[in-house]
Amino acid sequence: MGPFNYRLVLKWVIAFAIFVFLGKMVWDHWSQVKDASFTFEVFPLILSTLIFAFSYFIQVWAWAIITVKLGIAIPIRETLESWFYSQLGKYLPGKVWLLLSRFYFYESRGMSRKATSVALYLEMVAVNLAAGLIFLSALVFLKETGLLWFKSQFWWLVIGFMSVAFVSLHPWVLQKILNWLLVRFNKEPISLSVSYLDVLWILLICIVAWLVGGLGFYLFVDSMYPVALQSILFLTGALAISSTLGLIAIFAPGGLGVREGALVYLLSLMMVTPVAVIISILTRLWMTFIEIGLIGVIYLLNRFQRRQKRRDHDAI
Repeated sequence: MGPFNYRLVLKWVIAFAIFVFLGKMVWDHWSQVKDASFTFEVFPLILSTLIFAFSYFIQVWAWAIITVKLGIAIPIRETLESWFYSQLGKYLPGKVWLLLSRFYFYESRGMSRKATSVALYLEMVAVNLAAGLIFLSALVFLKETGLLWFKSQFWWLVIGFMSVAFVSLHPWVLQKILNWLLVRFNKEPISLSVSYLDVLWILLICIVAWLVGGLGFYLFVDSMYPVALQSILFLTGALAISSTLGLIAIFAPGGLGVREGALVYLLSLMMVTPVAVIISILTRLWMTFIEIGLIGVIYLLNRFQRRQKRRDHDAI
């Protein structure tokens, strides 16, 4: 019997504590929940699920472009397989499994370790920066956030962040940051073989992926609780930044609690907090259902194709 893993237990305790806190909040304000205008619209719910599922394939498109630019592209079927299967790593503590699973998949296909590492690094930077840009853009148009007391200073904050983001995306800067990290882990430095235009194109695709996902999220929320169409950008930004925070929170398995807490805070700016808690938890279940469903579909399709190839081979 191995040593007791205190860190793993602590991570689950923290996630559990956050959900207990959120649950207590709903319990203490149940009257607000009863008075809320909850609805259940089947068509918007189905449409939201399909649109949000489609946003994952846009993310895969961004990843595929990165692999082409770095010379590690594999057939599209295997690209889909590696990307979707790696998403299961998000639900394990540490988040490193998401990266390692895809890393070993490409290595098993004979692809360069360095190039695969660079590809994962580039994807992570582009996805997270896209989320940050959308979130800041959303705040500009939401007066209720209380953050616009900055007035003109807020615009400087937005401009400053966007400037830093676009500068940090330059291949020379990305290469400097990555090599600094590699040296700290006693690894050999690398050189990026992508152009600035390539990186900006990848960033744009990631932004489109978040926007499409945000549309799906808006329809999902609206199918349960009426929200104004003008809120679509803010809901997109709220989902993007909360998902990013959940992803980088290494202490939370699958971002459990962190994503929900951040989403509750942001949603409470446009609805009562107990309702925000319920929607946040339902969002977790909805997104997990979509992710697991897509992984299952990819698995079944790959299995069907392999079986078909065996039949064709036996028939020859």
